[in-house]
Amino acid sequence: MVIPNHNKEKTIRACLTAVYAQTHSPAEVIVVDDASTDRSRQIVAEFDCTLVAFPVNRGVSAARNTGAARADGDVLLFVDSDIALAPDALAVALRTLREHPACGVVQGIYDLHPLFADGPVESYKTLFEHFWRRRAAGLSTSTMFALTALPRRVFELVGGFDERLRDAEDIEFGTRLPAAYEIRTSAEMVGRHDDVDRLWPYLSELFRRALTYADAVVLARWSPRPEPDRPTDGRTPHGVDLASVAGMLGSALAVVTVPLVAVSGWLLVVPVGLLAVFLAADRELLAFAFRQRGSVFLLYATMMRFLTHLTEFAGLSIGVGRALVRRLRPDRARPAALGARR
Repeated sequence: MVIPNHNKEKTIRACLTAVYAQTHSPAEVIVVDDASTDRSRQIVAEFDCTLVAFPVNRGVSAARNTGAARADGDVLLFVDSDIALAPDALAVALRTLREHPACGVVQGIYDLHPLFADGPVESYKTLFEHFWRRRAAGLSTSTMFALTALPRRVFELVGGFDERLRDAEDIEFGTRLPAAYEIRTSAEMVGRHDDVDRLWPYLSELFRRALTYADAVVLARWSPRPEPDRPTDGRTPHGVDLASVAGMLGSALAVVTVPLVAVSGWLLVVPVGLLAVFLAADRELLAFAFRQRGSVFLLYATMMRFLTHLTEFAGLSIGVGRALVRRLRPDRARPAALGARR
């Protein structure tokens, strides 16, 4: 089991306690501390695990690659240090890989409730992540590595994580996974996540990930296919969620068309209609929020979802623009992903 960590003294004890409470005990536990400046390393030292400490911050991709290189097992389970696994999470992962020989990656979902409840922003974020990941249960098209297991041979075949990426590195990993391997999301493989709990950091994270997503996935979709003998040949990059696209466009265009009201009051129908598109696109999520938390939370979730769409639209727009520049100017193209550190 590989646990990357950076300044998670708040959660690392809960994470490791859950690891050692698994119904199927892990063969080894490796914590890679990415130059933490808090008490993380002292807390990790309380547990019977291997601690690898970076002297300088290198990012989550480097931490995961280093942990994988130190591991001896045939199956790697990556879990972030702000997640506490359900007791049977490891057992579910191993059973899924055993029952589905073509499965190259099995990934879990977040619990509906956060590891530590820290306010409404985190409550919304956790609810959204639970809803989205649970809806994706079964065969998936993209990889998420907050709570994920895969055979070592598959990890090495893909080449590990691109250490230049600090966001969306897990999604980019999936674009290099050979098409012969399935990606499965298991609703039985669960972890409680301590998520972002303030509005500005939440929106900033969304914006950064949208920028990187455009570079790692959108550019990959437009790039020429690799040679037939390359192991990545045949894997279609991350699929497009049409509902999310409709929600983003509806939200962004609703804001853009508000000035039309100055021309004629009748033109108010345009932004109102676009808001209706946004609500229709997210009706399942908003209905879930209402069922779980009631009408007051529904209003809050609607506002948060609207801000989410605006932020992601801005990030993707800028990211796609940058990707187009790289596409048109090969000398500025992002080079191929780095191999795994052996």
